[in-house]
Amino acid sequence: MSRALLLLLAGSFALTCANVACPGRPQAIEDPAQFSAIKFDYLVIGGGTAGVALSARLSENPLLVVGLIEAGTTHFGNPIIDAPANSPGGNPEFDWMFASVPQVHANGQIIALPRGKLLGGSSGINGLAWGRGSSAEYDAWNSFAPGHGWTWDGLLPYMKKAEKFDTNPPNPYPGITPAAAHKAQEDLPRVDGFLGPVSASHTSFYFDTVPNLVESLNALGIPTNAEPQSGNATGVTNTLLSVDPRCGSRSYSATTYFCSHSQNSNYRVLLNAQATRVLFSRTQSGLTATGVEYISGNHTYTANATREIILSAGADQTPQLLELSGVGNSTILQAYGIEPLIDLPGVGENWQDQVLSVVQFELKPGIATFDLLRNNATFAAEQAALYNETHTGLLAAADNTLTFVPLAQLVNATRLATLLDILDQGVARGLKTGVQQLQTPFLRQWLSQDIIGSVELIGWSKGIVSPESGKSYVTMINVLLHPLSRGNVHINSSDPLAPPAIDPCFLAEEFDLQALVDIIKFAQGIGRTEPFADLVATQTNPALSAQTDDDLIAYIRAGVGGADHHIGTAAMAPQDKGGVVDGTLKVYGTTNLRVVDASVIPNQIGAHTQASVYAIAEKVADMILCELVL
Repeated sequence: MSRALLLLLAGSFALTCANVACPGRPQAIEDPAQFSAIKFDYLVIGGGTAGVALSARLSENPLLVVGLIEAGTTHFGNPIIDAPANSPGGNPEFDWMFASVPQVHANGQIIALPRGKLLGGSSGINGLAWGRGSSAEYDAWNSFAPGHGWTWDGLLPYMKKAEKFDTNPPNPYPGITPAAAHKAQEDLPRVDGFLGPVSASHTSFYFDTVPNLVESLNALGIPTNAEPQSGNATGVTNTLLSVDPRCGSRSYSATTYFCSHSQNSNYRVLLNAQATRVLFSRTQSGLTATGVEYISGNHTYTANATREIILSAGADQTPQLLELSGVGNSTILQAYGIEPLIDLPGVGENWQDQVLSVVQFELKPGIATFDLLRNNATFAAEQAALYNETHTGLLAAADNTLTFVPLAQLVNATRLATLLDILDQGVARGLKTGVQQLQTPFLRQWLSQDIIGSVELIGWSKGIVSPESGKSYVTMINVLLHPLSRGNVHINSSDPLAPPAIDPCFLAEEFDLQALVDIIKFAQGIGRTEPFADLVATQTNPALSAQTDDDLIAYIRAGVGGADHHIGTAAMAPQDKGGVVDGTLKVYGTTNLRVVDASVIPNQIGAHTQASVYAIAEKVADMILCELVL
């Protein structure tokens, strides 16, 4: 069977390139000493999803000298990164290997929190999903910083600017009527981008499990959404993937924004260098950022910028850099011997991730999934060789079934009222920050109405919880997209090379736990619904003996995780509400320090975040270039 599948896969992709790399040695890459001698206009700290995109766009103005500092290095042409079926997270070559502090409400678990440590950041190790939230979720951002275009209409041009949508291969999902398919085709120019750097495409290969799963979800009342990019993200979706279909490779900020700008003489990039603090001078208008200290090869250097310093180190490390630089909660700073320059208690607070628990189904014998790569070493080696030679085969494919559904659609009216009462009780007990007080009305509205996806059901064609040799699985990853719990991230040492202390506070609020119980029950029902039920041999997780709510609560506490979409720790919000940056993303109390990454997002969205982070970078690049007086 594996040989036949191998031949099928080898013939199911028609690609025109077989490798992904920048041409020659990119001119932009510098050594640490030379980098420190350059007089920069803009210095961007963190070469991840946003940092590479922003710095590359700024370098399009030839009158500016733009620098980028990244702690990792490049991995062009590495199949562990490039091959869509691979999972680079958890590999210390590419991952910071951060972990949470013990989770009080999750049996003391220490939970892995993958973050990309390479040029490209987490866009180089994520699960590839390329999608948008619903329009109302972006419009809600505007209430945190009115008048700066943080709305669906304000962000859509930048979502399109980042995107290179590929209509081939087409979307073959069940449940799309001819009329819906026609409308989606007509709407493409309005909602999708075709000239951007990052490829967005549908996978080219589908296991037989996929249409069965989609049809069962349809049977349970969740329709297929033919155009989830349109501002209505709910329904069963064949998610776009950040994959270049011409190359069968991951499309991420290093291979796109960086490579296309790497020959710009005004663009300089320093790799294998970790920024340790921002340097300031005092002016009448506030603190002015003048430079950045960084460590490379056990030596400390300083690079200076005359216009702006921009932090793009991500939601876990941007707050760390702010605190190491004297910006944050003065009590925390003083505890580690750091002089407080600006007392901003919101730094590192409002940490948000989408919280999840899984349901795993063992399939009947003979049903193919990605487990083939785990079960058959010969087949896996053949597929690796095929990918390395041609960038085709099973390693060029990825899972793609994402379902976004309102919680109100999964429970009856009585249970929904109970959940909302539990939510209200949590709110009444007291919210940590003013930012959360601004968030709560939106959260309650989205949970009580049937219009916003507050739950995500991800169908993975493989086993992830102790899969047995020779068996195949489908795992449903079940996500509460808008939890009430809020975590934090702070320094726990004055050593700039020490990792931050990250406390997600998973399940701290009873609402999150109770909602996950209902989500798990619904996901279990998928395995009993035809036609998917016809493929299922048994449910392995949670165990079939877990029959009561208390059983499911124990299961959730023992295995809870996050979706790795960390946001909010330098929130765009009023300063008196705990905000860290204003509507232009400048840090309060400074004249020229900005934050441009997921940490500025004030409120979680019902989507995977990478496309939105690219849009933020594109928007701020335009904002900066329009402000320039050269």
